[in-house]
Amino acid sequence: MIFIMSLTCIAGSAQAPRTYLLKVGKMYDSEKNIFLKDQEILVEGKKITKVGTGIKAPAGAEVIDLQSCTVSPGLIDAHTHILTIQKSTDPLEADILANSDIERSLRAVKIAKTYLEAGFTTIRDLGNSGMFLDLNIKRAINNGWVTGPRMIISGPILSPEDGQFFNLSLQNRFVIDREYRVIKNVEDARQAVKDHISHGVDVIKVVMGDGRLTLTLDEVKSIVETAHHYNIKVTAHATYDAVIARALDAGVDGIEHGYGIADSLLDIMAKKKVYLVPTIGTFENYRELFDPEKKQSDADSKGLKEFVKKSEEIVKTAIEKGVMVVNGADMYIYTPKPQGLVAKNSMEAYFVGCGKANEVLRTATRNAAIACGVDRFTGVIKEKMTADIVAFDGDMEKDFISSLYKVKFVMKDGEIFLNIK
Repeated sequence: MIFIMSLTCIAGSAQAPRTYLLKVGKMYDSEKNIFLKDQEILVEGKKITKVGTGIKAPAGAEVIDLQSCTVSPGLIDAHTHILTIQKSTDPLEADILANSDIERSLRAVKIAKTYLEAGFTTIRDLGNSGMFLDLNIKRAINNGWVTGPRMIISGPILSPEDGQFFNLSLQNRFVIDREYRVIKNVEDARQAVKDHISHGVDVIKVVMGDGRLTLTLDEVKSIVETAHHYNIKVTAHATYDAVIARALDAGVDGIEHGYGIADSLLDIMAKKKVYLVPTIGTFENYRELFDPEKKQSDADSKGLKEFVKKSEEIVKTAIEKGVMVVNGADMYIYTPKPQGLVAKNSMEAYFVGCGKANEVLRTATRNAAIACGVDRFTGVIKEKMTADIVAFDGDMEKDFISSLYKVKFVMKDGEIFLNIK
Protein backbone atom coordinates (compact mmCIF):
# COMPACT_ATOMS: atom_id res chain seq x y z
CA MET A 1 0.00 0.00 0.00
CA ILE A 2 2.81 2.41 0.89
CA PHE A 3 4.52 1.60 -2.41
CA ILE A 4 1.33 2.29 -4.39
CA MET A 5 0.74 5.56 -2.55
CA SER A 6 4.31 6.62 -3.30
CA LEU A 7 3.79 5.99 -6.99
CA THR A 8 0.57 8.00 -6.86
CA CYS A 9 2.37 10.93 -5.28
CA ILE A 10 5.09 10.80 -7.92
CA ALA A 11 2.49 10.73 -10.69
CA GLY A 12 0.58 13.59 -9.10
CA SER A 13 3.69 15.74 -8.96
CA ALA A 14 4.54 15.14 -12.61
CA GLN A 15 5.44 18.24 -14.54
CA ALA A 16 2.47 20.17 -15.91
CA PRO A 17 2.19 20.59 -19.71
CA ARG A 18 4.67 23.17 -20.98
CA THR A 19 3.62 26.48 -22.48
CA TYR A 20 5.59 28.21 -25.23
CA LEU A 21 5.24 31.50 -27.07
CA LEU A 22 7.02 31.39 -30.41
CA LYS A 23 7.97 34.77 -31.89
CA VAL A 24 8.26 34.23 -35.62
CA GLY A 25 9.83 36.38 -38.35
CA LYS A 26 7.76 34.79 -41.11
CA MET A 27 5.09 32.07 -40.97
CA TYR A 28 3.73 29.93 -43.77
CA ASP A 29 -0.07 29.71 -43.66
CA SER A 30 -0.81 26.46 -45.51
CA GLU A 31 -4.58 27.06 -45.60
CA LYS A 32 -4.28 30.39 -47.42
CA ASN A 33 -1.02 29.35 -49.09
CA ILE A 34 0.71 32.59 -48.14
CA PHE A 35 3.53 33.83 -45.92
CA LEU A 36 2.74 36.14 -43.00
CA LYS A 37 5.28 38.40 -41.30
CA ASP A 38 5.90 38.91 -37.58
CA GLN A 39 3.58 36.29 -36.16
CA GLU A 40 3.29 34.76 -32.70
CA ILE A 41 2.22 31.21 -31.88
CA LEU A 42 1.09 30.17 -28.42
CA VAL A 43 1.47 26.49 -27.61
CA GLU A 44 -0.10 25.04 -24.49
CA GLY A 45 0.50 21.36 -23.91
CA LYS A 46 0.12 19.53 -27.23
CA LYS A 47 -2.06 22.17 -28.88
CA ILE A 48 -1.73 25.51 -30.61
CA THR A 49 -4.05 27.84 -28.71
CA LYS A 50 -3.42 31.22 -30.37
CA VAL A 51 -1.87 32.53 -33.59
CA GLY A 52 -1.48 36.20 -34.51
CA THR A 53 0.17 39.34 -33.18
CA GLY A 54 0.30 41.00 -29.79
CA ILE A 55 -0.14 37.74 -27.87
CA LYS A 56 0.93 38.10 -24.24
CA ALA A 57 2.96 35.27 -22.80
CA PRO A 58 1.05 33.56 -19.95
CA ALA A 59 2.78 33.23 -16.60
CA GLY A 60 5.44 30.54 -16.77
CA ALA A 61 5.53 30.41 -20.57
CA GLU A 62 8.89 30.05 -22.29
CA VAL A 63 9.42 32.59 -25.04
CA ILE A 64 11.32 31.26 -28.06
CA ASP A 65 12.86 33.71 -30.49
CA LEU A 66 12.45 32.55 -34.11
CA GLN A 67 12.38 36.01 -35.64
CA SER A 68 15.22 35.19 -38.06
CA CYS A 69 13.33 32.11 -39.28
CA THR A 70 10.55 31.00 -41.54
CA VAL A 71 8.15 28.77 -39.64
CA SER A 72 5.83 26.20 -41.20
CA PRO A 73 3.67 23.30 -40.05
CA GLY A 74 5.78 20.20 -39.44
CA LEU A 75 6.78 18.66 -42.76
CA ILE A 76 5.23 15.43 -44.02
CA ASP A 77 6.88 12.87 -46.28
CA ALA A 78 4.06 10.78 -47.74
CA HIS A 79 6.28 8.13 -49.33
CA THR A 80 8.95 6.53 -47.12
CA HIS A 81 10.42 3.05 -46.70
CA ILE A 82 12.36 3.27 -43.44
CA LEU A 83 12.70 -0.51 -43.08
CA THR A 84 14.53 -1.00 -46.38
CA ILE A 85 17.88 0.28 -47.58
CA GLN A 86 19.03 -0.61 -51.08
CA LYS A 87 22.56 -0.07 -52.27
CA SER A 88 22.51 1.38 -55.75
CA THR A 89 24.46 -1.59 -57.11
CA ASP A 90 22.29 -4.27 -55.45
CA PRO A 91 18.86 -5.69 -56.31
CA LEU A 92 16.01 -4.73 -53.98
CA GLU A 93 15.87 -8.16 -52.32
CA ALA A 94 19.52 -8.05 -51.18
CA ASP A 95 18.69 -6.09 -48.03
CA ILE A 96 15.95 -8.53 -47.03
CA LEU A 97 18.20 -11.56 -47.54
CA ALA A 98 21.10 -9.98 -45.65
CA ASN A 99 19.29 -8.54 -42.61
CA SER A 100 16.92 -10.04 -40.06
CA ASP A 101 13.67 -8.40 -39.03
CA ILE A 102 15.32 -7.27 -35.79
CA GLU A 103 18.26 -5.71 -37.62
CA ARG A 104 15.96 -3.91 -40.05
CA SER A 105 13.85 -2.63 -37.16
CA LEU A 106 16.81 -1.33 -35.16
CA ARG A 107 18.11 0.45 -38.25
CA ALA A 108 14.65 1.93 -38.87
CA VAL A 109 14.70 3.46 -35.39
CA LYS A 110 17.83 5.37 -36.33
CA ILE A 111 16.39 6.41 -39.70
CA ALA A 112 13.12 7.59 -38.14
CA LYS A 113 15.02 9.97 -35.87
CA THR A 114 16.77 11.55 -38.86
CA TYR A 115 13.39 12.44 -40.36
CA LEU A 116 12.29 14.21 -37.20
CA GLU A 117 15.58 16.08 -36.94
CA ALA A 118 15.13 17.20 -40.56
CA GLY A 119 11.73 18.72 -39.72
CA PHE A 120 9.39 15.87 -40.70
CA THR A 121 6.85 15.42 -37.91
CA THR A 122 4.80 12.87 -39.90
CA ILE A 123 5.79 10.22 -42.41
CA ARG A 124 3.70 7.75 -44.37
CA ASP A 125 5.58 4.47 -44.70
CA LEU A 126 4.45 2.49 -47.74
CA GLY A 127 5.65 -1.08 -47.43
CA ASN A 128 8.86 -2.98 -48.10
CA SER A 129 8.69 -3.43 -44.36
CA GLY A 130 8.37 -7.17 -43.86
CA MET A 131 5.30 -8.54 -42.15
CA PHE A 132 4.04 -5.40 -40.39
CA LEU A 133 7.40 -4.34 -38.98
CA ASP A 134 6.22 -0.80 -39.70
CA LEU A 135 3.43 -1.31 -37.16
CA ASN A 136 6.00 -2.17 -34.49
CA ILE A 137 8.01 1.00 -35.17
CA LYS A 138 4.85 3.09 -35.13
CA ARG A 139 3.87 1.66 -31.74
CA ALA A 140 7.36 2.22 -30.34
CA ILE A 141 7.24 5.90 -31.36
CA ASN A 142 3.70 6.36 -30.04
CA ASN A 143 4.71 4.81 -26.71
CA GLY A 144 7.72 7.07 -26.41
CA TRP A 145 10.19 4.18 -26.46
CA VAL A 146 12.03 5.65 -29.44
CA THR A 147 12.17 9.09 -31.04
CA GLY A 148 10.67 9.66 -34.45
CA PRO A 149 7.91 11.29 -36.48
CA ARG A 150 4.28 10.25 -36.34
CA MET A 151 3.87 7.26 -38.65
CA ILE A 152 1.06 6.42 -41.07
CA ILE A 153 1.57 2.84 -42.25
CA SER A 154 0.41 0.52 -45.02
CA GLY A 155 1.79 -2.84 -43.96
CA PRO A 156 2.79 -5.23 -46.79
CA ILE A 157 2.05 -3.92 -50.27
CA LEU A 158 -0.77 -5.65 -52.18
CA SER A 159 0.80 -6.85 -55.42
CA PRO A 160 0.80 -9.25 -58.38
CA GLU A 161 2.60 -12.59 -57.99
CA ASP A 162 6.09 -11.17 -58.56
CA GLY A 163 5.82 -8.27 -56.14
CA GLN A 164 8.63 -5.94 -57.16
CA PHE A 165 11.29 -8.64 -57.38
CA PHE A 166 12.29 -9.83 -60.81
CA ASN A 167 14.37 -12.82 -61.96
CA LEU A 168 14.61 -14.34 -58.49
CA SER A 169 16.10 -17.80 -58.22
CA LEU A 170 13.63 -20.47 -57.16
CA GLN A 171 15.08 -20.80 -53.64
CA ASN A 172 14.81 -17.03 -53.07
CA ARG A 173 11.20 -16.57 -54.13
CA PHE A 174 10.14 -16.86 -50.50
CA VAL A 175 11.08 -13.19 -50.04
CA ILE A 176 8.01 -12.17 -52.07
CA ASP A 177 5.66 -13.57 -49.44
CA ARG A 178 7.77 -12.00 -46.68
CA GLU A 179 7.41 -8.52 -48.15
CA TYR A 180 4.15 -8.46 -50.12
CA ARG A 181 0.57 -9.65 -49.91
CA VAL A 182 0.18 -11.36 -53.26
CA ILE A 183 -3.31 -10.97 -54.76
CA LYS A 184 -4.62 -14.11 -56.45
CA ASN A 185 -8.13 -13.07 -57.51
CA VAL A 186 -10.98 -10.63 -56.81
CA GLU A 187 -12.19 -12.31 -53.63
CA ASP A 188 -8.64 -12.66 -52.33
CA ALA A 189 -8.16 -8.94 -52.95
CA ARG A 190 -11.14 -8.17 -50.75
CA GLN A 191 -9.88 -10.47 -47.99
CA ALA A 192 -6.38 -8.98 -48.14
CA VAL A 193 -7.76 -5.53 -47.37
CA LYS A 194 -9.78 -6.82 -44.43
CA ASP A 195 -6.74 -8.67 -43.08
CA HIS A 196 -4.65 -5.50 -43.30
CA ILE A 197 -7.29 -3.43 -41.55
CA SER A 198 -7.48 -6.02 -38.76
CA HIS A 199 -3.74 -5.54 -38.22
CA GLY A 200 -4.21 -1.79 -37.82
CA VAL A 201 -2.95 -0.23 -41.06
CA ASP A 202 -3.82 3.38 -41.90
CA VAL A 203 -3.72 3.11 -45.70
CA ILE A 204 -3.71 0.42 -48.37
CA LYS A 205 -0.94 0.49 -50.96
CA VAL A 206 -1.10 -1.48 -54.17
CA VAL A 207 1.60 -2.11 -56.74
CA MET A 208 -0.16 -2.07 -60.07
CA GLY A 209 2.74 -3.99 -61.58
CA ASP A 210 6.21 -3.16 -62.86
CA GLY A 211 7.08 -6.47 -64.48
CA ARG A 212 5.24 -8.95 -66.68
CA LEU A 213 2.35 -9.27 -64.24
CA THR A 214 -0.14 -6.56 -63.26
CA LEU A 215 -3.22 -6.36 -61.07
CA THR A 216 -6.45 -6.52 -63.05
CA LEU A 217 -9.04 -3.77 -63.05
CA ASP A 218 -11.51 -5.97 -61.14
CA GLU A 219 -8.91 -6.84 -58.51
CA VAL A 220 -8.06 -3.18 -57.88
CA LYS A 221 -11.76 -2.25 -57.82
CA SER A 222 -12.31 -4.91 -55.16
CA ILE A 223 -9.45 -3.49 -53.11
CA VAL A 224 -10.75 0.07 -53.40
CA GLU A 225 -14.38 -0.79 -52.66
CA THR A 226 -13.46 -2.79 -49.56
CA ALA A 227 -11.03 -0.20 -48.22
CA HIS A 228 -13.46 2.66 -48.79
CA HIS A 229 -16.19 0.71 -46.99
CA TYR A 230 -13.98 0.95 -43.91
CA ASN A 231 -12.94 4.57 -44.60
CA ILE A 232 -9.41 3.60 -45.57
CA LYS A 233 -7.67 5.25 -48.54
CA VAL A 234 -5.92 3.36 -51.33
CA THR A 235 -2.78 4.67 -53.00
CA ALA A 236 -1.28 3.04 -56.09
CA HIS A 237 2.31 2.55 -57.14
CA ALA A 238 1.88 3.24 -60.85
CA THR A 239 4.82 4.10 -63.04
CA TYR A 240 3.48 4.22 -66.60
CA ASP A 241 0.30 5.44 -68.28
CA ALA A 242 -1.47 2.11 -68.89
CA VAL A 243 -1.47 1.12 -65.20
CA ILE A 244 -2.07 4.70 -64.06
CA ALA A 245 -5.24 4.76 -66.18
CA ARG A 246 -6.34 1.41 -64.74
CA ALA A 247 -5.76 2.60 -61.18
CA LEU A 248 -7.82 5.74 -61.87
CA ASP A 249 -10.62 3.65 -63.39
CA ALA A 250 -10.64 1.54 -60.23
CA GLY A 251 -11.11 4.63 -58.03
CA VAL A 252 -7.83 4.88 -56.13
CA ASP A 253 -7.22 7.95 -53.98
CA GLY A 254 -3.64 8.60 -55.03
CA ILE A 255 -0.96 7.82 -57.58
CA GLU A 256 2.60 7.24 -56.41
CA HIS A 257 5.42 8.08 -58.85
CA GLY A 258 3.51 8.67 -62.12
CA TYR A 259 6.71 9.00 -64.12
CA GLY A 260 6.08 10.62 -67.49
CA ILE A 261 2.33 10.80 -66.86
CA ALA A 262 0.27 12.12 -69.78
CA ASP A 263 -1.50 15.47 -69.49
CA SER A 264 -4.81 13.75 -70.23
CA LEU A 265 -4.38 11.57 -67.12
CA LEU A 266 -3.55 14.65 -65.02
CA ASP A 267 -6.84 16.13 -66.22
CA ILE A 268 -8.67 13.00 -65.00
CA MET A 269 -6.85 13.19 -61.66
CA ALA A 270 -7.87 16.81 -61.20
CA LYS A 271 -11.50 15.99 -62.02
CA LYS A 272 -11.60 12.98 -59.70
CA LYS A 273 -9.57 14.75 -56.96
CA VAL A 274 -6.86 12.08 -57.00
CA TYR A 275 -3.56 13.25 -55.54
CA LEU A 276 -0.13 12.73 -57.13
CA VAL A 277 3.06 11.92 -55.22
CA PRO A 278 5.93 12.64 -57.65
CA THR A 279 8.87 10.77 -56.08
CA ILE A 280 11.56 12.68 -57.91
CA GLY A 281 14.92 14.28 -57.19
CA THR A 282 17.36 16.69 -58.74
CA PHE A 283 19.96 15.59 -61.29
CA GLU A 284 22.74 16.27 -58.79
CA ASN A 285 21.08 14.10 -56.14
CA TYR A 286 20.53 11.20 -58.53
CA ARG A 287 24.18 11.37 -59.53
CA GLU A 288 25.30 11.39 -55.90
CA LEU A 289 23.14 8.36 -55.04
CA PHE A 290 23.58 6.24 -58.15
CA ASP A 291 26.86 7.39 -59.71
CA PRO A 292 29.03 8.99 -57.00
CA GLU A 293 32.24 8.34 -58.97
CA LYS A 294 30.69 9.87 -62.10
CA LYS A 295 31.36 6.88 -64.33
CA GLN A 296 28.07 7.25 -66.16
CA SER A 297 28.34 7.53 -69.93
CA ASP A 298 27.47 10.79 -71.65
CA ALA A 299 24.41 9.14 -73.18
CA ASP A 300 23.16 7.91 -69.79
CA SER A 301 23.83 11.28 -68.23
CA LYS A 302 21.86 12.98 -70.98
CA GLY A 303 18.99 10.53 -70.50
CA LEU A 304 18.94 11.20 -66.75
CA LYS A 305 18.88 14.97 -67.33
CA GLU A 306 15.95 14.58 -69.70
CA PHE A 307 14.07 12.40 -67.16
CA VAL A 308 14.64 14.94 -64.39
CA LYS A 309 13.56 17.86 -66.58
CA LYS A 310 10.39 16.04 -67.65
CA SER A 311 9.63 15.10 -64.03
CA GLU A 312 10.02 18.71 -62.86
CA GLU A 313 7.75 19.89 -65.67
CA ILE A 314 5.09 17.37 -64.60
CA VAL A 315 5.03 18.88 -61.09
CA LYS A 316 4.46 22.35 -62.55
CA THR A 317 1.78 21.11 -64.96
CA ALA A 318 -0.01 19.11 -62.28
CA ILE A 319 -0.22 22.13 -59.98
CA GLU A 320 -1.47 24.32 -62.84
CA LYS A 321 -4.15 21.77 -63.72
CA GLY A 322 -5.38 21.65 -60.12
CA VAL A 323 -4.03 18.23 -59.18
CA MET A 324 -3.19 18.00 -55.49
CA VAL A 325 0.56 17.38 -55.49
CA VAL A 326 1.86 15.66 -52.35
CA ASN A 327 5.45 15.50 -51.16
CA GLY A 328 7.05 12.06 -51.11
CA ALA A 329 10.75 11.26 -51.55
CA ASP A 330 10.79 7.43 -51.75
CA MET A 331 14.23 7.66 -50.13
CA TYR A 332 15.36 4.06 -49.61
CA ILE A 333 18.71 4.20 -51.42
CA TYR A 334 21.82 3.92 -49.25
CA THR A 335 23.59 7.18 -48.50
CA PRO A 336 26.17 8.07 -45.83
CA LYS A 337 24.09 11.16 -45.10
CA PRO A 338 21.03 11.11 -42.80
CA GLN A 339 18.08 9.67 -44.72
CA GLY A 340 15.70 12.38 -43.49
CA LEU A 341 18.02 15.12 -44.71
CA VAL A 342 18.37 13.59 -48.18
CA ALA A 343 14.59 13.06 -48.36
CA LYS A 344 14.18 16.82 -48.67
CA ASN A 345 15.58 16.62 -52.19
CA SER A 346 12.09 15.88 -53.52
CA MET A 347 10.99 19.31 -52.31
CA GLU A 348 14.06 20.86 -53.90
CA ALA A 349 13.13 19.20 -57.21
CA TYR A 350 9.54 20.44 -56.91
CA PHE A 351 10.87 23.97 -56.39
CA VAL A 352 13.05 23.72 -59.49
CA GLY A 353 9.92 22.64 -61.34
CA CYS A 354 7.39 25.20 -60.15
CA GLY A 355 9.58 27.96 -58.72
CA LYS A 356 7.18 28.81 -55.87
CA ALA A 357 8.13 28.26 -52.25
CA ASN A 358 4.53 28.39 -51.04
CA GLU A 359 3.39 25.71 -53.49
CA VAL A 360 6.22 23.40 -52.47
CA LEU A 361 5.57 23.87 -48.76
CA ARG A 362 1.91 23.13 -49.36
CA THR A 363 2.82 19.74 -50.89
CA ALA A 364 4.58 18.83 -47.64
CA THR A 365 2.04 20.27 -45.20
CA ARG A 366 -1.66 20.70 -45.93
CA ASN A 367 -1.75 18.56 -49.10
CA ALA A 368 0.23 15.76 -47.51
CA ALA A 369 -1.91 15.91 -44.37
CA ILE A 370 -5.05 15.45 -46.47
CA ALA A 371 -3.51 12.56 -48.41
CA CYS A 372 -2.38 10.89 -45.19
CA GLY A 373 -5.74 11.40 -43.48
CA VAL A 374 -4.32 13.52 -40.64
CA ASP A 375 -5.56 16.95 -41.75
CA ARG A 376 -8.07 17.11 -38.88
CA PHE A 377 -5.19 17.79 -36.45
CA THR A 378 -1.99 18.66 -38.36
CA GLY A 379 -0.69 20.25 -41.54
CA VAL A 380 -1.81 23.78 -40.58
CA ILE A 381 -0.69 26.27 -37.93
CA LYS A 382 -3.89 27.49 -36.32
CA GLU A 383 -5.83 27.31 -33.08
CA LYS A 384 -6.80 23.84 -31.78
CA MET A 385 -4.38 22.04 -34.11
CA THR A 386 -1.62 19.81 -32.79
CA ALA A 387 1.61 21.73 -32.27
CA ASP A 388 3.68 20.27 -35.10
CA ILE A 389 6.00 23.12 -36.04
CA VAL A 390 9.34 23.49 -37.81
CA ALA A 391 11.52 26.58 -38.19
CA PHE A 392 14.02 27.13 -41.01
CA ASP A 393 16.81 29.66 -40.67
CA GLY A 394 16.34 32.46 -43.19
CA ASP A 395 13.63 33.65 -45.53
CA MET A 396 12.18 30.74 -47.53
CA GLU A 397 10.39 33.09 -49.92
CA LYS A 398 13.71 34.58 -51.02
CA ASP A 399 16.05 31.59 -50.68
CA PHE A 400 13.96 28.43 -50.46
CA ILE A 401 16.56 25.76 -51.18
CA SER A 402 19.20 27.11 -48.80
CA SER A 403 16.72 27.60 -45.94
CA LEU A 404 15.13 24.18 -46.50
CA TYR A 405 18.29 22.48 -45.24
CA LYS A 406 18.82 24.83 -42.26
CA VAL A 407 16.40 23.55 -39.63
CA LYS A 408 16.69 25.38 -36.31
CA PHE A 409 13.64 24.21 -34.41
CA VAL A 410 11.39 21.15 -34.44
CA MET A 411 8.29 20.65 -32.31
CA LYS A 412 6.03 17.60 -32.49
CA ASP A 413 2.91 17.26 -30.33
CA GLY A 414 3.98 20.32 -28.38
CA GLU A 415 7.32 18.77 -27.43
CA ILE A 416 10.58 20.35 -28.58
CA PHE A 417 12.96 17.90 -30.24
CA LEU A 418 15.40 20.41 -31.74
CA ASN A 419 16.19 23.98 -30.75
CA ILE A 420 19.40 25.40 -32.15
CA LYS A 421 20.11 28.78 -30.60
